Amino acid sequence: MKEAIAMAREQWLPGNAIADALVQELIDLGSRGTPPARTSAYLRGVAHLLDATAAALRTN
Repeated sequence: MKEAIAMAREQWLPGNAIADALVQELIDLGSRGTPPARTSAYLRGVAHLLDATAAALRTN
């Protein structure tokens, strides 16, 4: 199932386009009145998840 989802995702939108869209959405939150601290918290959360994933891949 996981492979099928990954294949569908790659056929629909490239991963970098998805990442770019998500970053742009976070940036746009600020222009819609989201407090900068909240946007920063989202970004720190994403960074933490990326770091944790990279660390897990290194140990496997």
